[in-house]
Amino acid sequence: MARSVFGGLLRPAAFGSGDDPDAAPWALGPSTDLPFRWHRARTNLLWTYLGGIVFLVFAIPTIAEGVDAVGLGLRIGFLVVLAAAYVGAAWTADSPLLVRWCYVAGFTGFVVLGGALLWGCEFALFGIYPAALTATLIPWRHARFALVVWALALSLAGVLGGSWMPVLFAALSLGIGLGMAGVMESIRIRRMLERSQTRIETLTVAAERERISRDLHDILGHSLTAITIKSSLAARLADTKPAAAKEQMVAVEAIARQALADVRATVSGLTEIRLATEIASARSVLLAAGVEARTPVALPTLPDGISELFGYVVRESVTNVVRHAQATSCAIEVDEHSVEVRDDGVGVRADRSGHGLSGLGERVTAAGGILEVAAVPGGGTSVRASLASSPEPVRSER
Repeated sequence: MARSVFGGLLRPAAFGSGDDPDAAPWALGPSTDLPFRWHRARTNLLWTYLGGIVFLVFAIPTIAEGVDAVGLGLRIGFLVVLAAAYVGAAWTADSPLLVRWCYVAGFTGFVVLGGALLWGCEFALFGIYPAALTATLIPWRHARFALVVWALALSLAGVLGGSWMPVLFAALSLGIGLGMAGVMESIRIRRMLERSQTRIETLTVAAERERISRDLHDILGHSLTAITIKSSLAARLADTKPAAAKEQMVAVEAIARQALADVRATVSGLTEIRLATEIASARSVLLAAGVEARTPVALPTLPDGISELFGYVVRESVTNVVRHAQATSCAIEVDEHSVEVRDDGVGVRADRSGHGLSGLGERVTAAGGILEVAAVPGGGTSVRASLASSPEPVRSER
């Protein structure tokens, strides 16, 4: 688990096709030429920001301590400006990244200078707000470093001021900031994978339609031509040679039955799982997710049952790699008796076997094989289904 967290901090996920790497990480709608309208603020988490200013009530009990009327007025003004600036972030999400950086920097400077002058070391109480703005306005690849720097700055202020309170608030700010940013990064990755999966499914359906169209053309074109010729011949022979005409019609019936069987086989191919198809689909999914795919250059000849079983192994294993592994590469190796999917991600935990792998294990066991899920030395996970002792696997290409 710890490696998973640190892996996300040190190795951000790649962006999908059409994604804007400089966009606010939580932007829910498309950008617009009129970003400062009310409906854009509502889209850009306005209610979340409004909820965040509720925590300013913790500053009220000490707002009048150690200051005169002028100091009290300045503190109240500080809180009002801070709240307004924090909520105003909802109108900046559609701005360019540089503008958002300037907004976060200006807000942070106001918190540090104004808070330190009016509250002293207790200004660290407001340190959560710059962390929240950084997490929601700055892309994860930058925000993860900025949040750590901000936490260290708060801690240093506490050490220099002889107070541990800023250190505690620094830890709280870092935890909240990384938590918010991490959740939004996870949402971004999930959306990217969903879009990639939708595109892949669309392409798969289109390819399947082309296959069916091509197969039906080949099957029916030949069969209907043969039926037309034989029927015409039978019609000409009907009066002069009835026996020969009957023979031709028997042939027509046989051709029609065979054509019908071929059409059914072609259509039933829509629901069949085959290893070659799943490897092609897996390669597309991995590449869309930013994972290097190493797949076999050739496949051995496999019976339909084994090809279907190995196809399920590849499908489930690659799905887990994309969803959970945080891997940079994935290799698929196949021979006549086994298939293995191996990644270099965060590894597998013994207490984390989901329904997918459990069902896959039952499927492999029912076929008389063994499913092995194990951590790879140096990091990663290996999923291997074996039906018998096998020769050297077909090596994969880069």
